Amino acid sequence: MKIKNFVNVVAILLLVNPIYLFAMPDVSDALSEVTFQSSESEKIKLTKYKGKIILLFFGYTNCPDICPTTLMDISRALKELKDEADKVQVVFVSVDYKRDTPRYLNEYVNYFDKRIIGVSSDKTNIDRINKYFKTTYALLDSDSKNYLVEHSSNLYIIGKDLVVKRIVASGLPYTEITKAVKKLID
Repeated sequence: MKIKNFVNVVAILLLVNPIYLFAMPDVSDALSEVTFQSSESEKIKLTKYKGKIILLFFGYTNCPDICPTTLMDISRALKELKDEADKVQVVFVSVDYKRDTPRYLNEYVNYFDKRIIGVSSDKTNIDRINKYFKTTYALLDSDSKNYLVEHSSNLYIIGKDLVVKRIVASGLPYTEITKAVKKLID
């Protein structure tokens, strides 16, 4: 009898508040609270792109493998989207707050596609956004000149309403990015 009551309560909660039906991180606060610096050294919040589909990726410019591969996949997806790519904003968030200046970030992301913006911030803001996205990063041996950075390799696809709609794992073909974006455009 107690199990049946528990199941009924859970079913009612899911009907009343369907937010519990999915486990995507709630990042709306992160996009409105965390301030970044862009290549023009202007301070921006990612809510600036509300109404567009945001592809958000955490990384750093000295990354030897994951970041360039993911940015190349994003670039391919943008090309495949053709005119619909205007409805998308790609944001590369550097977690290497010690080395990645806004200017250098801009040069780096423009190599892959001029529609990608690179943003960075101080450690406090980088920690805050990583907490919101439930991800981590670490500067390894950051006192040395050529240190590495451990970071998430997921690509976050955020809908026009600033809610995460899909998380694309590193290593999936770029066509998965294209398909996920097209679903949100249609």
